[in-house]
Amino acid sequence: MGTLRISEVGPGDPAVDEIIKLSKRYSRTLGMMPAGAFQDAIHWGGLIDARIDGVLVGYALFRLPRNNQVMLSHLCVVSQVRKSGVARALVAEIQDKHSSQLGILAKCRDDYELNPMWEKLGFRARSRTVGRGKDRSPMTVWWLDHGHADLFSFLTEPELLVGEPDLLEAALDLNILMDLHIRADSANAKRSQVLVADHLVGRLRLVVTNAVDRELARRPETQRASMEAAANHYPRRTASASRAEELFAQLIHVSTTRHKQLSAQDEGDLWQIAEAVAAGVGVLLTWDNNLRRRFRELQKAVQALASFHVLDPDHVVTHLDQLAQASAYQPARLQNSAYDQIRAGADDEHRLLEFIGKTSGETRGELRDLLRTLAREQVPRWLVHTVDEPAIACYAACLDGQILRVPLIRTIGHQLSDTIARQLLWLLRRLAQEQGARVIEVSDRHVGGVLTRALATDSFHHHGDDWYAWVVPMCGTSQDIGEAANETRRLVGAGPGPLLRPGLPARAAAEIERSLWPAKLIDTALPYYVIPIQSRWSGDLLGYPIQLTTRPVELSLGREQVYYRTHDAKLTAPARVVWRVSQTRYTSAAIVGTSLLDLIDVGSPARLHAALGHYGVLDLPDLEEFAAGRPTLQALRFSDTELFDRPISNRTYDRLREQHGGPKTFYGPQRINPQLFAALYQAGTEHLQ
Repeated sequence: MGTLRISEVGPGDPAVDEIIKLSKRYSRTLGMMPAGAFQDAIHWGGLIDARIDGVLVGYALFRLPRNNQVMLSHLCVVSQVRKSGVARALVAEIQDKHSSQLGILAKCRDDYELNPMWEKLGFRARSRTVGRGKDRSPMTVWWLDHGHADLFSFLTEPELLVGEPDLLEAALDLNILMDLHIRADSANAKRSQVLVADHLVGRLRLVVTNAVDRELARRPETQRASMEAAANHYPRRTASASRAEELFAQLIHVSTTRHKQLSAQDEGDLWQIAEAVAAGVGVLLTWDNNLRRRFRELQKAVQALASFHVLDPDHVVTHLDQLAQASAYQPARLQNSAYDQIRAGADDEHRLLEFIGKTSGETRGELRDLLRTLAREQVPRWLVHTVDEPAIACYAACLDGQILRVPLIRTIGHQLSDTIARQLLWLLRRLAQEQGARVIEVSDRHVGGVLTRALATDSFHHHGDDWYAWVVPMCGTSQDIGEAANETRRLVGAGPGPLLRPGLPARAAAEIERSLWPAKLIDTALPYYVIPIQSRWSGDLLGYPIQLTTRPVELSLGREQVYYRTHDAKLTAPARVVWRVSQTRYTSAAIVGTSLLDLIDVGSPARLHAALGHYGVLDLPDLEEFAAGRPTLQALRFSDTELFDRPISNRTYDRLREQHGGPKTFYGPQRINPQLFAALYQAGTEHLQ
């Protein structure tokens, strides 16, 4: 064999066209992937190729989702050079470039008989799933660990994540439904098969809305049975009839103002948009160019369409990462946003009944009985909404001894459902801390899929029929916090948790702190930094100082944010950071809170903004100006910010620094020792007084 070379494929590289041709050559086992997905990947380093003496012999296409895993979409080696180390070299290149990630995850159909290959590459079978095609072929989820011990390393019965949750729901129009089920073998229908490709498992959920019924009513009766059977393959997202009708009326008004007369087909198109938007689905999929063109006109005039998308299947796959992250994690008022939480009164039962758990079989009578029981027992019931729209979430919580009991927590179909779900769980953790609870118990049996995913990813533990989170308000050693956590578990009859030992790796320590929040471990490998930040950025990113205007929804509601800096080799991730807001004309400098630093991305301003723009406060021109000609910036990705009850003044900091040691000035990020962090945290936090 000649000389093997592995290279990253960048923008403008003609190699991408060769790779696309190669992917089509092996599409039977790789699955369909639009050419645009390759073009998208090259902008952030997600495509590498393998060449022997300059000849293309393989490639790897991968993604970097927010859960600290590399998601391998394609691993391709031409048949002539297989078993010669090309696949291993491609995987090794990904490992080397992204060693800070927990590992590499891949999904592969069992009938491809490639299990021995994955095992030889060092992967291990992690779980099972099924493909998206009609045959629902069994698949194995493969995992190549990067050696970072995480929380699951210390659990006796690990509940391993199998990748990303469904991040994007997309409604199908009738023609695509027919492509997938009724005329799947026709030439034109093959273009829609990309929606059931195996690499979309866990990333895209296809649904139908009531617009399908409206369309079927216009079809000959002989066609309806087969079409209804096709629609029954997918979850149905049902909107409030009044909301859908209200939206349809707005769309009709705007359309007739511009086009005078509408056909029955035009009205059917408008119903598809109205039903999907009212049901909270983020995307409508269609090949109809006229519908997509009409939607672009409507979007300029109807505010409710601002976050909605009408796309063709190729486009939704190409831009899935961007759309999914922007819609599912748009970082609430509630956190000083435009959203309020108000206590539901006696006249609000009808609003709470909108949150009926239809997909779990709950009846209207059952939900009404629960609501009236809560009212009789004077358990506060809360609604989350804005002035201009119906409630999008509700919950009820009450303190019972040391347990915060949550008998009701729901979200409704909305483009912010995933974000709201994660924010509700964060709200419950803060409420438990404020009220002195040691356990959060979620006993609602009808929380729905969005909240179920949020509970699982937010380190709630499923025990019996309920979900639990342990609340440990302690800053101390692993032994002390482990013992305190076991005491909380005994309150609900749960067995002891994992044994926590000193010197835990940084990533494991970060996950344990998140699981036992607000616990802070001070005898692990997790580093501590003080990071200075100007108040003009801290107001939006951290919520300090409090601003007269509301914070952007993307920042205030989200649990994750991004802070950009010029490159600084001192910082490593994961880490615990303490924020020091700089002095202004009106306020003194102060240390105001702490966050977990999850990841540090380095890249050009354009690449970082394309991937992370919805998490930060700077737009692309601001980033380019900030870079001041430098080719790259650092993006500090942090989460779960906890503002101190009492900001720490320079005088208090100097006193604590004299006792424990630490930096005198802050011209950039400065590392501090665990003892100084513990003293700062105790000085700023009431629950440790």
